[in-house]
Amino acid sequence: MTTRSLVSAWTHFWFEPVTPTNLGVARCLFFLGLSLFYMPHDFSGWGSVSPALFQPIWLFHQFRIPVFGEGVLRVLQVTWKAALFCSAIGFMTRPSLVVSAVLGTYLLGLGQNFGQTYHFDAILVLAFWILAFSRAGDGWSVDALRRAARHRDAAPRPPSLEYQWPVQLVLVAFSLVFCAAGIAKLRASGLRWIFSDNLAILLDRVQYHISDADPVLPWSSTLARIPGAPMMLAFSTIFFETLYPISLFSRRLRPLFVIGGIGLILGIRAMMGPTFENFLLINFFWVPWDRVGCWLRARLTSRTLIYVFYDGQCGVCASTIPVLRRLDLLNRVELIDVTRQWESVAAQFPMLTRERCLTDMHAVSADGSVHTGFDAYHALSRVLPLGWLARPILHFTAVQRLGRRVYRRVADHRGRSCKIAVVSAPAAPLSR
Repeated sequence: MTTRSLVSAWTHFWFEPVTPTNLGVARCLFFLGLSLFYMPHDFSGWGSVSPALFQPIWLFHQFRIPVFGEGVLRVLQVTWKAALFCSAIGFMTRPSLVVSAVLGTYLLGLGQNFGQTYHFDAILVLAFWILAFSRAGDGWSVDALRRAARHRDAAPRPPSLEYQWPVQLVLVAFSLVFCAAGIAKLRASGLRWIFSDNLAILLDRVQYHISDADPVLPWSSTLARIPGAPMMLAFSTIFFETLYPISLFSRRLRPLFVIGGIGLILGIRAMMGPTFENFLLINFFWVPWDRVGCWLRARLTSRTLIYVFYDGQCGVCASTIPVLRRLDLLNRVELIDVTRQWESVAAQFPMLTRERCLTDMHAVSADGSVHTGFDAYHALSRVLPLGWLARPILHFTAVQRLGRRVYRRVADHRGRSCKIAVVSAPAAPLSR
């Protein structure tokens, strides 16, 4: 392979122009999973540990980072958990990612200073910092929707080399974690780690070992006594760990090693007890979410289910329509400017009047019943994937009453600033 070919392969690996979809979806799912995982965790207890037990790791020692008291730690952990959630939804993404990285490094590092090392935290901290320096908020974020509304532009960000390297860097770090674990086993014990009774003893002693995280399944001792089973598991562990970086370069073998790595983590949790659930969240970065979206859209019906009629001369509506286009992931919404296409609208939907369409939101279901105002949001919530999350809340009577009251107040005081009509389409679409 020539030098030019190597440079081209290197550039393609790190800086292939791609859309922000993969980075945005992975960021969203990764931080959402972390938000749920760490929600019940309380880090404030470290503030009450005796200073005599404090054995600072390099980071805390080099920068003389103190262990704060319980009150300060409570404030920091609440701030961190809020930053994790904001990073997930992409609200003030860059500041949220930076806060997540800074406080995450501190809070997750606290436990390392008292005589025990938690191996599954390091990759999370690395991912925090990688994403903090990336443009992870350009897609699948509240910030992206706000930009679309502010600039009245529904077009997503074009492919860019800025969206490839963060995903690749996270995956490279993840692969090296697996590979280093396998190499460490071979360096310490060689092939005896596989062909000796080492793993059988580890599995057998679990039933006598008291830990904060007990095995999910009480089968470890039984498994240890099956002839050849511990050696087979040990060989599989070494195989998947040491060769895991192959998944970075081979698309054919990638599913094998990724699924094998997930199997290792789940097996350790089920049979031996150590908790690596948060470690699994890195696997979201392996998924080609742009291809998944294309695959789903190709297999789901493209029939228009909702017509949205808007006033093209309304400034607020002009800002809202790009947001609706971004949220219409399944192509189920037909957007029609009433001021330009009213003749077609009147012909297909005679129950509507132009004046009403420019005054309140309207929804007409297949049975001909008309819903106006806040109730029209139910129509959109059925076809917009993000609306599916809101539907359980919209069914509460108290929420409906409050929504109708707020909508009526806003509608009565906006004049002609925002007038949209929504129609559930019982008939064929106007145009597609």
